[in-house]
Amino acid sequence: MYFQGTIRKELSFKGIGLHTGRMSNIMLLPAPPDTGIIFIRDKIGKSFNIDQSLKEGRGIKAHISNIIETNNALTIGNENYSVKTIEHFMAAFYSLGVTNLYVVVDEDEMPILDGSSKEIVKKIEKAGVVIQNAICTPVYLPYPLWVEKNGSYLIALPSSSFKVTYTIDFTSKSKAVGTQTAQFVVTREIFKKEIAPARTFGFYEDIEKLKSYNLARGGSVENAIIFTKDGMINKGLRFSDECVRHKILDLIGDMALLGTRVVAHFIAYKSGHTLDIEMVRKIAKSMRRTRHSNKVPPDLIKRKQREFNIFRKKINL
Repeated sequence: MYFQGTIRKELSFKGIGLHTGRMSNIMLLPAPPDTGIIFIRDKIGKSFNIDQSLKEGRGIKAHISNIIETNNALTIGNENYSVKTIEHFMAAFYSLGVTNLYVVVDEDEMPILDGSSKEIVKKIEKAGVVIQNAICTPVYLPYPLWVEKNGSYLIALPSSSFKVTYTIDFTSKSKAVGTQTAQFVVTREIFKKEIAPARTFGFYEDIEKLKSYNLARGGSVENAIIFTKDGMINKGLRFSDECVRHKILDLIGDMALLGTRVVAHFIAYKSGHTLDIEMVRKIAKSMRRTRHSNKVPPDLIKRKQREFNIFRKKINL
């Protein structure tokens, strides 16, 4: 078990949306225990009222039940409102222990800032995180889970810590990225120093195609690393393996949509938002299956392990 938390005081951010290209303003407000992370689509100003906004259906809980899009970014929504590109903020909330929060945003996309979670972490730590008198129960996996598609996969193994082993392969896109592998036991300090500063990235050859789909309209070297076939347009990297670290950041933000902490060892190969969210749904299904039982049937664990061993052989793991 762990204690819930919220921020000590109000925070604000302003910046361009990576995909919409529109400026957005956001306000983070403390929330009471058991609220969760609630995004609110509304105007920010003196007339803003949380209760009224929620009454009008402007609130969207950051939960897998509200995911409406996973291509190129994570989007949540309800019948009337949606918010795109929430993963960098969610990763910071998750890693800093912020479990209850109101996130008011006046546009349909979160600001990309510098393409990482660095500024988000800095501002939250400066404001402070308040421990609340309520607890959450983390999820421990009783057996392996996995998802795969077109040669990509994401595995979740039982573990005593939140660990990520991630491999990317963009050799066909850019020699400057190539194949990268990174592994971290994700703690607050590790996230802050080794993962949060890693920026989002893309490829010069894809820019026009993305823009034709109304994507990446706010992208620039100010908020993303742009790679060419043989190099990069930006002046430098924050880490030699910055790209795979950013994919780990995205994975953490996606896992936060489970609504509680998950203790597992994630092994990812060329994964992304779509596979990540498929895994979140699979973990949630596992939670529902075992919720009313203090002990998972041994036969079920053995069967899942046998199935996983077959999968391991298939992918040569």
